[in-house]
Amino acid sequence: MKLALKVIPNAKKSEAAGWEEDPRTGRTLKLRIAAPPVEGRANKAVILFLASWLGIPKTSVILLRGETGRLKVVELPEECAEKLSRLAP
Repeated sequence: MKLALKVIPNAKKSEAAGWEEDPRTGRTLKLRIAAPPVEGRANKAVILFLASWLGIPKTSVILLRGETGRLKVVELPEECAEKLSRLAP
């Protein structure tokens, strides 16, 4: 499954901040990430956070788009859909 993310780097702690509607990507999961957006650190932190949070291997999280921007699209295993649907809209 594909998941659209809005990433806010340099946060105090890494956390999921809920869902929001974005006119470009539709329903988007907002993530606050503690890593800075320098030399790919934030992207690595996003992958590690999602893998840990969803209980999947980090190799199962694939960054498809958005390496240099705040809006990203990742590919996740289908079993993650149920976990994500439990989050409040």
